[in-house]
Amino acid sequence: MAKRSFYEDDELVVSKPGFNAEISPALKEKESAHGNISFVEGMGVRTTPFLEQYSNKLRLWLHDKVSIYGAEVDTQKTAFLNEVSTVSNGVKSTIHEPVLPNLVYILTISLTGSILASRRSLPVRFATPLVFGGFALNHYMPKTFDTIVSNYENYEKSQFPEFNKQKQELVFDNYNNIKKQVDVSISEANVTLQKSVHEARKYLCDIFGDN
Repeated sequence: MAKRSFYEDDELVVSKPGFNAEISPALKEKESAHGNISFVEGMGVRTTPFLEQYSNKLRLWLHDKVSIYGAEVDTQKTAFLNEVSTVSNGVKSTIHEPVLPNLVYILTISLTGSILASRRSLPVRFATPLVFGGFALNHYMPKTFDTIVSNYENYEKSQFPEFNKQKQELVFDNYNNIKKQVDVSISEANVTLQKSVHEARKYLCDIFGDN
């Protein structure tokens, strides 16, 4: 009578009556239909190679993405803090006088200029508060005004050198023209003054000479 086989792996079963021994590691981790099995402190743990492979890939992909995004966030945070520090240092190096109450006076005068130009054309309405505010800033906070003008000049020279050069030439030409006009006016005033003095002296001589 032929031996009946109830299990597919009957050939791996070795019967040794009265002898208990642990099966070999190769047999423990032999791949079956349910995946690989390993024992951790006596507990059997089965893993599926296909699922484990893609789980590892997903874990590595997520780790890489999180690392990249974390580094980008740290970079942006550092850049933002640097910008804030730069702006803060710039403000501290620009403002030399007490902000209050000088700022209140400057804003009040700027608002006054805006009210006075409220019925004018758009360019006038835009420029008048700036002019009033500039004069007020120069009056109440002169050191701050000089620093702002100097910083603007340096920025203009570095970013728009041609425009700055043309502006300097225009200002220089206007200065020379105004200087010439002032010199001519002073010369004419001197001539007029000398003529007036001469006529006054002659008039006095005529009066006292007759007496």
